[in-house]
Amino acid sequence: MKKIIYLFLTLVLPLSLSAQSNESNIIRISAHKILYFSDYAKPIVEKAINEWQVKDEFEKTSDWQKRVNETTRNAKIKELTKQCEAEYLKKYTATLKPNVSLAGFYDADNEVFLLSEPLFGNMIVSVPIGEARAFKQNWASAQLTPQYFIENDVLALSSLDIYFPSLNKHYTYSNQASLKYEQAQVDYNFDPIDIAAGGSSVQKGQQTIEQKKLTIGKSQVDLQIPETNASNPNTFVIIIANEDYKSVASVPFALNDGRTLAKYCQRTLGIPAANIKVHENATYNDIRLAMAWLKNVCEKYEGEASVIFYYTGHGIPDESDKSAYLLPVDGDGRYVATGYKVDDLYQKLGEMPTKSVTVLLDACFSGATRDGKMVAQAKGVALKVKKGTPLGNTVVLSAAQGDETAGFNEEEGHGMFTYFVLKKLQETQGDVNLQDLSEYVIREVGRKSAVTNKPQTPCVTPSATIGNAWQNWKLKP
Repeated sequence: MKKIIYLFLTLVLPLSLSAQSNESNIIRISAHKILYFSDYAKPIVEKAINEWQVKDEFEKTSDWQKRVNETTRNAKIKELTKQCEAEYLKKYTATLKPNVSLAGFYDADNEVFLLSEPLFGNMIVSVPIGEARAFKQNWASAQLTPQYFIENDVLALSSLDIYFPSLNKHYTYSNQASLKYEQAQVDYNFDPIDIAAGGSSVQKGQQTIEQKKLTIGKSQVDLQIPETNASNPNTFVIIIANEDYKSVASVPFALNDGRTLAKYCQRTLGIPAANIKVHENATYNDIRLAMAWLKNVCEKYEGEASVIFYYTGHGIPDESDKSAYLLPVDGDGRYVATGYKVDDLYQKLGEMPTKSVTVLLDACFSGATRDGKMVAQAKGVALKVKKGTPLGNTVVLSAAQGDETAGFNEEEGHGMFTYFVLKKLQETQGDVNLQDLSEYVIREVGRKSAVTNKPQTPCVTPSATIGNAWQNWKLKP
């Protein structure tokens, strides 16, 4: 194992953590080396929880069961993870200074400057036109004060205060996504809660808590994510992972699908964390806002942006015209008016000025769930929906066709379609064109679903305007 020397000289990693660190879980910020948050927090929280949940020699079984149960353990996990987040941010931002530069000419029509930072990507800062010339002329003297948060398992820039002493003026970049803060997600693997003591009474007191969500992440595609030094600053990603629905059945492993794909986008494809927007359990308005953000970004990049749009969750059909809808978590499977129409999605993506748009849909639109039941129980028959028509520079890789079900692979903890997408990215380290990726996914999903006797046939649908050009497109340039 290679020895790792950290440049944060005043800070020392815990022994339990440093013993497990290796080059595969290190990201680089200039000369600094920084652990992914999950790699930092996982050993610390697991050790603390496994010690906390042990029954003390002098603790009554009834008292132990009150202290250690599913509810209290989840609360303890959140508490410890929150502490790790604060320590992680303090440790790895103590000496970190963003290397921000002006990325181009002033946009006088929109009164904004585009700034660039090697790790955190591009930033748009509003500067009134009457102040723009002075802003640019005095850029070398600007004093930058960053604020950070954790996004997609790494440091992300939530805001940047730009102060010019000679002008006595402040300007601010703000990542609005940071205002909707969510607890960082880590795939923990705890020992079961188990009283181990002699005597026949022990069996009555034995309690084991197992939660599927706590054991997700065992698949090799989750554990061995290839790293890259490549930079992919002009690719923007929307990931919608809908698992926990309010009115219909949940979608097994959808959250794990979205979280792992986000890690591949950042670690394997080289896309800056700021360019990757993950929406877990997205409502109808969440989807609309995600599309509005993407439209604004693509317009600012004037045809130089590439887009990856990924959706995993329920899809539903319109019984009247057989058109397809994405189902937000606040939607109702009986009413398509509560869904987001796929044709509208394709139209909006097609109208954006882009180099390419790759849509990955791990959903079926027959009205069936991943386990073969119906999204809306009143609908007893799976419907064969129409294929949507992608527009502009868009190609769509879908998990299933017609009245098929988009199934899951329980052993791997992923939707079947998503698992094989991730597997190909892992095997090729992201260096794969869309033709090879799609052929692999279609073949492997077809084989796996045939064994389980639940036919599933992924398909590729390019827009009419791009012909066969999509076949040579790559997610990693």
